[in-house]
Amino acid sequence: MEGGSTAPGPTPPLLLISEHFAPSTSATAQLMTDLAHGLVARGRPVTVLTATGGDPGATPAGLQVVRLHRRGGGPRHGVLTKALNGLRFLAGSLLWGLRHGGRGQQVLIASNPPFIGLLGPLLQLRGLGYVFVFQDLFPRSAVLSGVLPAAGPLTSLWRRLMAWVVRRSSSTVVLSEAMADRLRRDFGPGLPLTLIPNWAVEAAMPMPRAANPFARELGLDQLFTVQYSGNFGRLHDLLTLLEAARLLVDDPIRFLFIGGGAKGDQIRAYREGLGLANLLQLPYQPRERLPESLGACDLSAIGLIPGAEDTVAPCKFYGILASARPVLLIARRRCDLARLVLDQDCGLVVEPGEAAELAAALRQLQRDPERVEAMGRRGRALYDQRFGRERSIAAYAALLR
Repeated sequence: MEGGSTAPGPTPPLLLISEHFAPSTSATAQLMTDLAHGLVARGRPVTVLTATGGDPGATPAGLQVVRLHRRGGGPRHGVLTKALNGLRFLAGSLLWGLRHGGRGQQVLIASNPPFIGLLGPLLQLRGLGYVFVFQDLFPRSAVLSGVLPAAGPLTSLWRRLMAWVVRRSSSTVVLSEAMADRLRRDFGPGLPLTLIPNWAVEAAMPMPRAANPFARELGLDQLFTVQYSGNFGRLHDLLTLLEAARLLVDDPIRFLFIGGGAKGDQIRAYREGLGLANLLQLPYQPRERLPESLGACDLSAIGLIPGAEDTVAPCKFYGILASARPVLLIARRRCDLARLVLDQDCGLVVEPGEAAELAAALRQLQRDPERVEAMGRRGRALYDQRFGRERSIAAYAALLR
């Protein structure tokens, strides 16, 4: 009997580990859902481990979602509650991976919770290889937000552990060159880094604000509107925008906040405590309404506290560009994102604390709709030239091959 080669078996499914997934409306959930669907559409089967419960609706053939449900109560945004939920998810994912994972299988780990990257080296014990995705740089993000001290044994331990996770990975995905530079400064040279930016999970419908159904429902169709849509997180600067709203309380300008997070109380304090009638606050909107809500404004805002510019890469930036709305960036002018906005003339940049300067700039824009429209067009052109879901998912597919 003649010998022959054995045909290779089918590629095992990619194991995608993400605490947040559909039907959650968080940014990470929507991005990882898009990524899973995009990889399946390219012929790569995917198994998702997530802590998100609920019914995501129909899923395509080739996509399996395993829901390791959260337990426990407490404040939704409490640090301790989030940490405990994250630890439960880490333990459940580790047990599932050790029990069901196959030698040589690829794992893609999204950094929510931030310490979930520890799964990578642990699953290597079972013969699985992993790619780690840094949505924000831990433990630096915890230091900037005050959760961990800037120096001390606990912070040093986490820094060493995360350096270990990055170095053991097949590759670690970062979202910007600034994040890559920060990792090299913190963890040393020679890291296996790959830059793949995020993308717009949705874009506004191509219509003026005055014709937007969402804006009409809120009575904003005839008023110049500045919107902040997304997470009100600890690394986000809301106070500069809120102070500008206070200074503009008698102007025909409205401020719309849509989302949730740790700093939501700041918005309520300004709206209720100071009685600011020009300030509206709404919860996260269903994904099917995002094309309307994202377009219910003239200008869309991003705020970063000093030091966060190379630690996070706000995915709302891509949604703003794709929606053809100018970017209002509150961040230090020397950061990469600020230079991009200024170089492309697709929005405004003010530093944290420059509320008076922001108020003056908004008054000028409110009287100059042609300039607002031109900045939005340039932002959309930038998105088409350099970013986009298909471009980023293709980069992930190539990396995972």
